[in-house]
Amino acid sequence: MTTNIFNRLMTLLNRVTLQAAEQNGDNIKTITIGQFVSPEYQANYAQQIAQIRALCPTLEDKIKNEDRVKQLKVRLPAGIISGVAADGIGQDNIVERNGVISIDIDAKDNPDIHDWEALKRDLATQPFVAYAGISVSGLGIFALIPVLDPMKHKEHFDALERYFAENGLKLDRAPKNISSKRFVSYDPAPVWNTEAEVYEEVIEAQPVVVDEQSLEPRPGMLRQMLRSLMMPLCISDDFPPFDLEDFLRNHGIEYEARPRQGGIQYVVRCPWAHLHSSHSYADSALFRYPDGRIGYKCLHDHCADRTWHDFREFYEAQ
Repeated sequence: MTTNIFNRLMTLLNRVTLQAAEQNGDNIKTITIGQFVSPEYQANYAQQIAQIRALCPTLEDKIKNEDRVKQLKVRLPAGIISGVAADGIGQDNIVERNGVISIDIDAKDNPDIHDWEALKRDLATQPFVAYAGISVSGLGIFALIPVLDPMKHKEHFDALERYFAENGLKLDRAPKNISSKRFVSYDPAPVWNTEAEVYEEVIEAQPVVVDEQSLEPRPGMLRQMLRSLMMPLCISDDFPPFDLEDFLRNHGIEYEARPRQGGIQYVVRCPWAHLHSSHSYADSALFRYPDGRIGYKCLHDHCADRTWHDFREFYEAQ
């Protein structure tokens, strides 16, 4: 099955530096994918993009000039490629999925690649690649792929990630988040395929296998369950929860604790803030849920899949 993705709708943000609550009709537009990737539209930003690329002749230069590159980059419009967003820009604000996944192959993850035009031509041979163009820095490729089931965005992305890894290419994982943003780039000679094949492969999430014996009542089990539900933040002798605040203090992590839905939210600085497109978006949060579990969330695209275990591992490895 083939398809033309270029008439499908997506969201354009004129400014990405606004907080999510400030994103509204003055800043958010619905356009077609074809408009976003057209050389005519991109030409409006060619001069700004040329400034960025002048700072990035090599990967080493890009890393050295990272802060300046980011300052220039966030002045460009950005698109939420995989769907249409409503009042905000987070995953929960996606009101329409368009069945298109963007992939990003960049020099940071693929340091052995130097001829990006050649890679673009190679991608053109893949029947499911509808578009491929040079990324903002000039050191990478941005490509678009139609997928069979828009509701299985992550599952399709996982399959694509495996496919490209088997062919020696590492994908940036940010687009696994359906609300991932992509800054407008400029490529006067991109790859276009209005009859791209629909990518059907998925990697389904593995079901959790439960040992039936573990479900059999054990002495004190019901008491522990009731205590964890009724007194989720208390420490008991036989079922002590992880002391999150002690962990934060021991690692010198500044935090602000706030009650939230029967648990506690701890606002902390994201350990990976240096990877964010804007350093001003450094806040993230840990959650102590009423049942004692701990969660972690950062709204930046590069951190979409990070968990409490990643957060803990980051500091314990110091």
